Amino acid sequence: MSKITSTIWPIEPHTDAKHAILRKYLDAWLPIISRWNGRVVYIDGFAGPGEYIGGKEGSPIIAIKAVIEHRLKLRMTAEFMFIFIEADTARCEYLQTKLSTLKLPSNLKYECVCKKFEDVIKSTLNKLEEQKTRLAPSFVFIDPFGYSGIPFALIKRIMENPNCEVLITFMYEEINRFAQDTRSDNILDVTFGTDKWRGVRKETDPNKRCYYLHDLYKSQLQHEAGIKFVRSFKMINSMNKLDYFLFFGTNEITGLKKMKEAMWRVDETGSFQFSDATYDPNQAFLFELEPNYVKLKNIILKNFKGKTVSVEELENFILTETPFTQNHYKRSILAKMEKADPPEIKVQSKGAKRKKGTFPDQTTIQFI
Repeated sequence: MSKITSTIWPIEPHTDAKHAILRKYLDAWLPIISRWNGRVVYIDGFAGPGEYIGGKEGSPIIAIKAVIEHRLKLRMTAEFMFIFIEADTARCEYLQTKLSTLKLPSNLKYECVCKKFEDVIKSTLNKLEEQKTRLAPSFVFIDPFGYSGIPFALIKRIMENPNCEVLITFMYEEINRFAQDTRSDNILDVTFGTDKWRGVRKETDPNKRCYYLHDLYKSQLQHEAGIKFVRSFKMINSMNKLDYFLFFGTNEITGLKKMKEAMWRVDETGSFQFSDATYDPNQAFLFELEPNYVKLKNIILKNFKGKTVSVEELENFILTETPFTQNHYKRSILAKMEKADPPEIKVQSKGAKRKKGTFPDQTTIQFI
């Protein structure tokens, strides 16, 4: 991604796809988080001007409209606070003007902060610590142009607060390009929260370099920042080269479930990737893409053949250990296995009589 210096610029397809994931996730996250919390915070760390050339909406407008256009009535006693951070003064002022045109409900507030993300969040967390209180349940969207200004220690501090989630643009292409330049050592040490990334300098294979850096950052999010569930989505540019990864982190399985659903809607193959090179907004599909159910069945059998497992345990495994979601395994896998001749599974269900091909809670599956 080339450096952008103008106030607004044309949107690229992969940015559009990223925003689609963001909106679909917020549509699911907002009613859930507001149901149990009096105050909900959305933080856009690199907010931009809120608009692209041609009028396409930026992430701040998309996020606010997720509240005001939500198909379900959100809990009106909850307060929604949106904090938009943008260091570029011209873009920040453009965003303020754009936001001022929106008609907002009384329980939705926003603030535009014309400062650096790192400075704003560090100051906020320091004040909260002094007051011996916590950050309200927050979704933090960290979407920089480059790889500086997003210290790993700050992400760790955010995630130490309960009910916080992060969506991070990990600028792989730039990181990979500058990894050989020792002048970037300190910046990358801060970005990764470790100097282990320097091991990539010994690797010449492009694919191995990619997954060395990807897997290290994922491991840091999981083990150093203590994030229970981490998922990534690959963004490929118009030259058909990897540009960046989107990393999502949450400590709630419901958050994982909803983000995977959002990612599946953008990539219906379940590969969790989007390519500008193959994107055609006018393409008329002759058939609908569908998950690779053969792959999912093989994964299930590899782990559970000859075993008996509850449907709850099976669903948890699929959510946390595979690319698939809870929508993929009952009708397309289990129902067909039960109806096979001879049957490939034995099913037992507690409570009311079960209809064949359905798998309600407290059902156990024996894989023959």
